[in-house]
Amino acid sequence: MYGARELHYYGLLKQNKGFYSKYKTAFFEENNFDVLFLGSSRVEMHYNTRLFDSLTGRNSFNLSIKGATPRSSYAILKAYLSKSKAPVDLIYEIDYHFVKYESPEINDFNNYFPFLSNPVLREEFGKIDPSMKHFYYNPYYSFPYTGFKNLSTSIHGWLNIPNKTDSLYYKGYLKEVFRPSLDFNPSPKYYTWFNVTDRNYLDSIIHICKTNNTRLTLVSSPIFGGGKVDLINKEQIIRQLKNIGAINGLEYHDFSSLPFCNQRNLFVDHYHMNALGAGLFTKHFTVFFNNKRLGKPLK
Repeated sequence: MYGARELHYYGLLKQNKGFYSKYKTAFFEENNFDVLFLGSSRVEMHYNTRLFDSLTGRNSFNLSIKGATPRSSYAILKAYLSKSKAPVDLIYEIDYHFVKYESPEINDFNNYFPFLSNPVLREEFGKIDPSMKHFYYNPYYSFPYTGFKNLSTSIHGWLNIPNKTDSLYYKGYLKEVFRPSLDFNPSPKYYTWFNVTDRNYLDSIIHICKTNNTRLTLVSSPIFGGGKVDLINKEQIIRQLKNIGAINGLEYHDFSSLPFCNQRNLFVDHYHMNALGAGLFTKHFTVFFNNKRLGKPLK
């Protein structure tokens, strides 16, 4: 079983594109990116690193994972920094619509099995889900959780056959071109708040940036309808996030209500933009970044 696992992981780690290549870069390689984008799938789909680099002249990487909370974001940032140089700038996305959920699990956890040999990743993920350590040490425990898709990806790696989405990744950014535009189905209204655990892990992200002299910017990217379609207490949660920033000498910038946030053709659901939307938002964010951080307004 140990040999079978090694063969399986070898196929996965042969991937030179796609999210396995992204995780290899993040958790195994020594990097010197000067800008990191950190957060959930919204970060992965909203911050076009190719466009950002071309407009700013910076060297960025999209360090995002699906379903990331402040707790899991801290884990992947700490694992990244165990191998790589700290960035000059960290753009941390706060999903204010999602912060009331204290998730005890890691989304698509089986995708991280080959990377648990990074001891920091294993330790930090193990704090979220103790099973992660068992997955690393015991292939008899991990193999039943592997899944057909994971095995298929390994076979593609062995045969040097790319997956459908591999070419859509660039330095951690996923160019979403397959999913249809947002439909007209209504979304239920709800309240949100910052759960205690993730609030504390946000402080941990702030601390690790201060320790490494990394300039941290807190942001929230576009949400369909500016969040007002779904979230009842948006003004209160935004005020809280601004207060958190002010307490720590940071700025929080809410980009969730930009003028184009009412255009359904830019979204695949209420919280994720497609490639067209990501291009518009990245251009808008880059103008902000150039003006605010570099003092070099775009012409």
